[in-house]
Amino acid sequence: MLDKLANWDTWAILLGLFVVLYMLISLFSAAWSRSKKIIASGAEKRPAKKGMGLFSTLFILLLIVIVVLIFSVVRFYTSFTSHDLVAVVECYPTNGFGPKAFEVVLTPFVNKKQQTPQSFIVRGDDWSIGGDILEWQSYMNILGLKSMYRLTRLQGRYVDAEDEMTQKLTAYPLVEEEEDAFWEGLYNIAVKMPFIKSAHKNFVAAHPFFGDYFEVYVTPSGYTLERFEGHAGD
Repeated sequence: MLDKLANWDTWAILLGLFVVLYMLISLFSAAWSRSKKIIASGAEKRPAKKGMGLFSTLFILLLIVIVVLIFSVVRFYTSFTSHDLVAVVECYPTNGFGPKAFEVVLTPFVNKKQQTPQSFIVRGDDWSIGGDILEWQSYMNILGLKSMYRLTRLQGRYVDAEDEMTQKLTAYPLVEEEEDAFWEGLYNIAVKMPFIKSAHKNFVAAHPFFGDYFEVYVTPSGYTLERFEGHAGD
């Protein structure tokens, strides 16, 4: 159940908890109104009203505490399991570009909206994608802050380190300026900020696996990817 809640929007969770709390209070109020008539027939109204008023107040406070605890647990869980889709990658074999070359079709996603696909010829055994990551401390994630990120580069990668030094490498920028003053400033001040856990570069890599596709995600700790059989959109 928590895995499903992890994909819910925070405001949707808050609205759901508010509705549950409202329904519980309404049910209790209806039950209390009914029971008050029964109690009033066999007891003095003032003592009964005073005692049950205290009871109803405590009951409502208990409900509020329970709802807050539930929200805290869900918020804590979702802050550490949330992951946002930032790109879909598909690889295809090519001819005429030499050995260990393949095509990478990259489809970026911005705020869950699909952008225009881009095609690249990559050389190497693997493809790799990544960029800048600002990782908040855990308590900042619980408050609702998500990792800041910027995809900056798609590149090829060789499994053998010697090939990395001797074979032709390919790298493509995904932004206009990879060296950004804002991010350079974050790198410099991150270590001095207690609410920032780390500011660094993070890359993920995989074999091409022609016929399959990959979804690239950003999480509270950096980039990750998942491989799926078939073509994207099937």
